[in-house]
Amino acid sequence: MTLPPPLDWPSAGIGPDEHFPPERRVTRENWRTYPYSRWSFQHARELVPSRVIRRSSTPRELDSALLDLSGLVFADEAGLPVSWSEFLHRTYTDAMIVLHRGRIVHEHYANGMTAETTHLLFSVTKSFFGLIAEMLIAEEALDETALVTRYVPELAGSAFAPATVRHLLDMTDAVAFDENYDEPAAEIHDYSAAYWDPALGYGGVFEALKTLTESAGAPGSRFRYRTPAADALGWVLLRATGQSLAKLLGDRIWRPAGCADNAQILLDTAGHEIAGLGLNATARDLARVAQMLLDGGMVDGRRVVPHAALDSIAGGGDRALFAEAGYDTRPGGSYRSQWWVAHEGYESIQALGVFGQRLYLEPGSGLAIVRFGSHPVAGNGFTDVIHHNAIAALRGALV
Repeated sequence: MTLPPPLDWPSAGIGPDEHFPPERRVTRENWRTYPYSRWSFQHARELVPSRVIRRSSTPRELDSALLDLSGLVFADEAGLPVSWSEFLHRTYTDAMIVLHRGRIVHEHYANGMTAETTHLLFSVTKSFFGLIAEMLIAEEALDETALVTRYVPELAGSAFAPATVRHLLDMTDAVAFDENYDEPAAEIHDYSAAYWDPALGYGGVFEALKTLTESAGAPGSRFRYRTPAADALGWVLLRATGQSLAKLLGDRIWRPAGCADNAQILLDTAGHEIAGLGLNATARDLARVAQMLLDGGMVDGRRVVPHAALDSIAGGGDRALFAEAGYDTRPGGSYRSQWWVAHEGYESIQALGVFGQRLYLEPGSGLAIVRFGSHPVAGNGFTDVIHHNAIAALRGALV
């Protein structure tokens, strides 16, 4: 596939208002497509309504011991050598932070982004709500064995009705849904109208979930990654706690982790917070959350995340179901509580979002990577191999 050059939006004349020519103007219709995404992923809250997640009043300091990675060379997806700087450029990186043993060892911004800029995380959002669900389960405030309809009776007529909360968490609910972003006829494109298009949005995500009435098997019989399962989980969390998703994120993760900047969560066409992909945050705040998780859920001697929650995620999901699903660029992996689990020697887990959003955690070596991007290709499988090779080379350089 031939990709367009990674332009920088400030110098490319891309923006949202009438001062820009039509072919360079960002609109509500084109903002998720390249090259408009180079601007809009840093400004999504200006295009779509959002709710603020307040920062901590006592931000956590991030120690730095920056290293020169310019000499790091590894193989790309074709087996050809690529340098670290070429890797950042070719993967349309907007921001990258590497943490190792409690310190920032690499920090990079491009495409007009700065340490103060928030960026749309897309499906990395799912993993935060998966983590919150595991915290609630550990505290016996959420029953993972309960049917979804115990919390959301409105889904009784949908294909989610026979699924449990655990099925939603691990995306084994078996609701039929096509999330192939490269297929124009895939259901994800119509479903996303509930996020962005008031004219076609079915009254928001909750109404859209009710329309999913086809099953592809019994719950627990198959794993397929599908955003509606995350949105249904968000609805469950709302009902189980009586709190907004913004409050849950702020109270349970953002402020306890010492995040220094306000975040935002986007709202759908009915004003509901989007659990599947709505979070916007700075790279440094994602690094603060990453460090909290690398520290076993502890911050300044205080336990923020129960051991049981982290152990549940790290243990992974059903590896046989994952293998059958055909995620060939993640061999031997699994999916648990909205996290991708690798099952290799470094105990790594990942939160992934389309167009290049990644949060990589490697507790076994104390390594974490935060990256934001605006890649022209939606699926992260497109760059999985080069990221795997980059992480291996980075790990070798840091040991």
